[in-house]
Amino acid sequence: MAHKQEASVSSFTRQTITLILHIMRNLRGSGADMHPEIELSYPQILMLYVLLENGTSSMSEVASLLKISHGVATRTADRLVDKRLVDRRHADTDRRMVLLSLSKQGKEYAEEMLGNHMEKLNGVFEEVNLQEREGFLTLLENIDARLEE
Repeated sequence: MAHKQEASVSSFTRQTITLILHIMRNLRGSGADMHPEIELSYPQILMLYVLLENGTSSMSEVASLLKISHGVATRTADRLVDKRLVDRRHADTDRRMVLLSLSKQGKEYAEEMLGNHMEKLNGVFEEVNLQEREGFLTLLENIDARLEE
């Protein structure tokens, strides 16, 4: 019986991961439709969202929040700077510290992308009752907290 339950949890976990990745691809695709002339990778989109949520942040803070190496964060930021979506400058107090912030264009793009994603998901969640939405959000918060441990 325990083996069957393990297989069931394992199967559920696999399905969950697959669905999360599929949802992320769909959201990324819907963002790309907004401005097809601006090609962004998934890490670049995540960096825009981190900067939108947190404001000006050091490269180290961004790398930590995205759980990527400093080198990967630097290369991702370089590409966003080249696309004029992110501004990079040195901190006044410590020239070794690199600060990132959204450019005016980057903020507009990130807010438009977030609005687009919210519109798509609002259409889905409008069809779900309040109790189910709250349960879903609680489950996601619990999963996030457990994965942070």
